[in-house]
Amino acid sequence: MLYNKTKHKGTLILTAFSQQYLTRYAHRFLDSYDRLVDVDLVIASEDIAHIPTMRLDKDFQTQNAHRPKPRSYKHDAIRFHWKPQAVYKLSHSHISKDYDSILWIDADTQFKKPIDQQWIDTHIRTDKIMTYYGRWNYYSETGILFFNLEHEHTQAYIDGVWNYYATNKVWDLTEQHDSYIWDFHRQRCEWDCKWQFEDKGITTHKVPSGHIIQYQLGEWLDHMKGPRKDKGYSPETHKNQITEYMKQ
Repeated sequence: MLYNKTKHKGTLILTAFSQQYLTRYAHRFLDSYDRLVDVDLVIASEDIAHIPTMRLDKDFQTQNAHRPKPRSYKHDAIRFHWKPQAVYKLSHSHISKDYDSILWIDADTQFKKPIDQQWIDTHIRTDKIMTYYGRWNYYSETGILFFNLEHEHTQAYIDGVWNYYATNKVWDLTEQHDSYIWDFHRQRCEWDCKWQFEDKGITTHKVPSGHIIQYQLGEWLDHMKGPRKDKGYSPETHKNQITEYMKQ
């Protein structure tokens, strides 16, 4: 289940997708990863059998199949529980013990330029618990999340996020998608325990708060979330747009 390209044991990239989404968009992730990324990779999936994967459990999906159709994506806990589960399972696996960090990247991402450990260390790495991309008056953009496994509280934070799903407490919250849960538990940790996290988003960079990852990292990758999947690109990565916003 490990795509091992490197001789060093720094960061381990993690993504997840089902057979359905491999056909729709994740093939772009894999093709561009093979060509451009020199960092080890783990793919998590609940149903793919023909490529090496870390198997995800369907327990949460099965236990909550009786629930009404969600009003919107913000309340679709089943759809968005796979990421927290994948991060939780990998962080507890024997594989992760050989690495100092996990870099989650959504599978609807296509790499555009070479990415290696030095690039991660320069653009994303933190000595705090996690790197995330905050947005003003909105939940964070979590297409990319960096977890520092050498921090004494990182595992507790990851476990805490997954616990909302594992105990079904997620249904007691205002929203059930993973971006909301990562934020909700992070804010509790910041307020109650004074744990520190790294915000590389709108709070530290004067760029639009929508698809903030594209304005910062669009030179190297394209996270085609939402309708961008079908377009095959993110409009925010247009070079002139990036240049204009970064000058503000």
